[in-house]
Amino acid sequence: MRYIKTSERLNLLKDVANENGWSTDVIGQTKNGLDLFVFRNRPDKHVDICAWSLMHGNEPTGFNALLSFMQRSNTSISWSIFPVVNPNGADLFKRLNADALDINRDARNLSSIEGLALSKWVLGENPSLALNLHDQRTCFYPKGKDVPASFSLLAPKGNRDYETTSQIIAMNCCSWMTNQLKGNYPDGVGRFDDSFYPSAFGEYFQENNIPTITIETGIGLNDWARVEVSKSLGELLFSLDKNFQSALSCKLKSYQKLPQNVNNAQDWICITSAGPYEIRVMELVENQKYSRAWKVVGPGDLDRKYWFLSESISTSVELTTGQILDDDLVQFLGGISIKDLDVFSFSD
Repeated sequence: MRYIKTSERLNLLKDVANENGWSTDVIGQTKNGLDLFVFRNRPDKHVDICAWSLMHGNEPTGFNALLSFMQRSNTSISWSIFPVVNPNGADLFKRLNADALDINRDARNLSSIEGLALSKWVLGENPSLALNLHDQRTCFYPKGKDVPASFSLLAPKGNRDYETTSQIIAMNCCSWMTNQLKGNYPDGVGRFDDSFYPSAFGEYFQENNIPTITIETGIGLNDWARVEVSKSLGELLFSLDKNFQSALSCKLKSYQKLPQNVNNAQDWICITSAGPYEIRVMELVENQKYSRAWKVVGPGDLDRKYWFLSESISTSVELTTGQILDDDLVQFLGGISIKDLDVFSFSD
């Protein structure tokens, strides 16, 4: 479910909320009049965890995980969930909102309606933990590993110069998450770039004494549609629900030992008579129809990591930057049909 219309997403959420006793509240409206919905499983209790997704409209894995979590009827702690922060962007499968603003860089100015609603909601709930769910690009991988970063964790900095109490709590919880994820992703968990971005919501909430974790979900080599990663994220949230206090107080240093992410991997390198070319998976939404395609990025670099390599024996093939490849040309280049990408065994 990489893409469905925002109206369909909201209908799914409301149906699940009604079935499982979650309250539904509107905390604002976008520029185009779309409601911003928050769901609570125990509206009369202090909130333990705030979680949100689709801050960037082309990053739906967190939404899928939150929806699956809401389908669980036996949660243990109090959750407040904002699954579609950017409904206009999600409708277009675009990163930015209707005013072309990056909501995740709007924590200080609060120029966006969505960012203002997010800020008021989290600060008003004052949760024991906040979860900021994102997708990351296919170019990310843990340094020294040979697989993509299916999960990257980040405890953002609440201060440029020292670790705040809230950041330390978030780091403890990241260590617990690392241990949970390593079973299924022994090499596919990395530590996201922890540069200090004061305009980002992670840093802002951390500064306001709310332990905050950014979870970036990526691909697996047999999971380019992120189906299994989404399921794993849903299971991680459910396990966190059952082991919340243990997660917050985890004293292991697993998070600090995670390899840092590198972001220069290439999806596919095709060696042609004119040299190697980098070809990337593109996700497209046109007229609310989702598709994927292979797109030529430009010259490839065999010294950088790549997830798939092929060689064209033809001397007549000429690739150009920006070119979208049809299935016949992909096959001619020795590539993988885009429809077969998720079932292809890269170990073959």
